[in-house]
Amino acid sequence: MGKVDLSSKQMLNIYGQAWAEWVLQQQQIEVEAELSGEFQFITRVTDSLLQVNSQAGRFLALTELQFLYDEQMPDRVTAYAALARRKYKQDVYVTVVYFMPPPKDKSIVEAYHREFMGQQAHQDFQAIKLWELEAEQVLAFDNPALLPFVPLMQGGNMEQIIRRCANRIRQEPEAAELEAILAVFAGYVLEAGLIKQILRWEMQVVQESPIIQELQQEWIEKGRQEGRQEGKREATLRGLHQILTLRFDVALREFDERFEQLDLKSLEHLNEVGLTVQTLAEFEKALADVLSQLEAPEDRSADNSQQEKEEK
Repeated sequence: MGKVDLSSKQMLNIYGQAWAEWVLQQQQIEVEAELSGEFQFITRVTDSLLQVNSQAGRFLALTELQFLYDEQMPDRVTAYAALARRKYKQDVYVTVVYFMPPPKDKSIVEAYHREFMGQQAHQDFQAIKLWELEAEQVLAFDNPALLPFVPLMQGGNMEQIIRRCANRIRQEPEAAELEAILAVFAGYVLEAGLIKQILRWEMQVVQESPIIQELQQEWIEKGRQEGRQEGKREATLRGLHQILTLRFDVALREFDERFEQLDLKSLEHLNEVGLTVQTLAEFEKALADVLSQLEAPEDRSADNSQQEKEEK
């Protein structure tokens, strides 16, 4: 299969036409080119930048994917749009797709606006909130670019919905990639054991792609935003549980007694180990090594104390 990138950004590239039709809500469009979203003026890279032609004429469709709330997003997409407009000399239609709801004390804005000394800077953008979309309606669109995101939508947390997504995905040439992404997002709403029953988990695809590692970091970041060390630990532990269940069919709490002894750094390390080892035995050895390293300083301290006593 070769190197495969399962990231949502890559999927937008694969299904550029389908994605553009959805975010622009237009059927009579033509994607003429996928353009580079990398700009030399400032180090900024956008997620998807398509040149499209429709009844509105030729323009750029810029899409930014955002997993967690980011209050700097309006400023970022304003910069992206300005740089794209300058580089390609075309109008830009901007869309931000938010995967997860913001904190309760925050709201999603759909424009950037600043006034300073009588001057104004303004940029509107479309904000698509996945959790507000109806899973059944999205399935009815029969748009393959949307299927991996269905678990994050209203009504998308049902087993029968996930099965319908998987069945439809398996009709696509890029089925393995799409199904692996679907498995990751389904992990937010279903038990890992049930996901394993519904979906295939092709480890060659998973190991060759950055999507799983990226999402582990998102889980850690979510805990960090909660502002509690325990929050970060819980998020990391959740990711580790999912990896072990999907890869090795491990019971959900099998290692919890040993995990209780580990700090956050050790759990983050084991997340990486869980993604790369080939067998459960290899993971168990790595876990044993981590535990022994944590115990070693105490042992050395005891040995030193004993040695001091003997010297006296």
